[in-house]
Amino acid sequence: MAESQDNCQINFSCLKCLKMSRIRRAVQVLVWGFFVFLLFKARFPYSGKIPSDLFLRFDPLAQIIGSITQRSVLQWLWMGLITLMFTALLGRVFCGWICPMGATIDFFDLTIWRKRSFSQRQKLFWLKYFLLVVIIFSALLGVNFGFLLDPIPLITRIYTLVFYPLGAVVGKLLLDIFQPVFSKLNLSYFYYLEITLPSYNQIFLTASIFFVIIGLGYFQPRFFCVNLCPLGALLGIFSRFSLLAKRISERCINCGICQRACPTGAIEKDNWQDREAECIKCFICQSRCPADAIKYRISYFEADRMNKIDLSRRRFILAGALGIGAGMVARAYPVNKSGAKDIIRPPGALPEADFLALCTRCGECMKICPTKVIQPEGIEQGLMGFATPKMVMRMAGCDQECNLCGMVCPTGALRHLEVEEKRYAKLGTAEINKERCLVWAWNKPCLICDEICPYNAIVFHTIEGMRRPIVIPSRCNGCGWCEYACPVEGESAIRVSKSGEIRLKEGSYKQEAIKRGIDLESSDLLEEKGE
Repeated sequence: MAESQDNCQINFSCLKCLKMSRIRRAVQVLVWGFFVFLLFKARFPYSGKIPSDLFLRFDPLAQIIGSITQRSVLQWLWMGLITLMFTALLGRVFCGWICPMGATIDFFDLTIWRKRSFSQRQKLFWLKYFLLVVIIFSALLGVNFGFLLDPIPLITRIYTLVFYPLGAVVGKLLLDIFQPVFSKLNLSYFYYLEITLPSYNQIFLTASIFFVIIGLGYFQPRFFCVNLCPLGALLGIFSRFSLLAKRISERCINCGICQRACPTGAIEKDNWQDREAECIKCFICQSRCPADAIKYRISYFEADRMNKIDLSRRRFILAGALGIGAGMVARAYPVNKSGAKDIIRPPGALPEADFLALCTRCGECMKICPTKVIQPEGIEQGLMGFATPKMVMRMAGCDQECNLCGMVCPTGALRHLEVEEKRYAKLGTAEINKERCLVWAWNKPCLICDEICPYNAIVFHTIEGMRRPIVIPSRCNGCGWCEYACPVEGESAIRVSKSGEIRLKEGSYKQEAIKRGIDLESSDLLEEKGE
């Protein structure tokens, strides 16, 4: 009888603890939903009242590394610093409550690995700090490796390249299934609604990266967050002296439940205290404690708090040397060779070295592009170019009335240009392959490239008794519509090369284009067409 009364008392005392844990789950779901909403919002037409790259702006790692590589203050650095200040006050609340990568991993851990026993955990806390030091020292040499593991750009890219196309497929299937119902109910909007299926390169490789992250949960909950996440390491450094501290009362019965339940392994077995740099303030230990011995409260000083970072001096020196070495190798790699000669960057892209140093590979520009001409790069330039945006003109051309890619770039790797300036951000020059062209090689009449060119950059001259197409470089801005529309099967007979491209770190594209003799406005082409 006494035992049952004790159990009732324990359950009653834990009610408010359970509420806090449930509140965290609810906040996670709401924030994750907001993250997905912002991704959905990144489409044409676009309203920037709530920027779709909001999470990326609040990512201190992306903003700090970008500032270091460019030796200048990025536009949204102050927003990243707000995250660090918030962390210094309350600890790694961002990781436990806000991070969409953490929420996604938590969901799959609970659904796939829920029945796994994690009595033996991997003690690799030091690894994420090691990786953070490597990234920082590489950034000092102007090389950005943050994109490899920074969770915010990484999860944004995963949702863009994997879940967005998957969601579009599911939506189209449901639309086809319920279309007769919409017809009977006279719901004309849904009856005529069409869902375009986006197609991206590197979708399987990106999905493989995601499966690896989720698969690591087999060994430990939140394995990526605990051992590999450099943003978690940065926030861990700032959270060591947070005001939100754990307090263990004398009611503790040393059952060890809190230590086994902690998703990040932050609780030490000897004294049940938190490693402050590892604790994500999830309150799971508090909700699971059968004796109601754990409390979190605002405290300016707790003598028994564990504030150390799990990174030895030897590992720090090794990580710094590795970062410098990796940076030197990357800087020595010729960014304009080894396959890069055929890579066309989106309009407003900075010069290649600066572009690679700032681009977070988040995929926002790919998601918002209305024609989906912007695609992720593979390994044409090795690791440094992986997942960066490039233009694949055979898939589509660049919409000349759109300037959205620069609007959603969180680091300025793509400059935000007005539509008129964007037209003069010359991507390259169209070149005709006479051996594949229907007119040149087969003497067949074809006017498609001429008809679709928005700037009349393709004209016909009488050569060898046949009117043949010729590209006028001074009128071509490399939009790629000719390459997309070419009726030749396989590789297009007219392709955009990097020849004549204009990429500026600052200044007016229009003024630079005019200096180079580029004219996109004149309509008098009779003389050029030889008529």
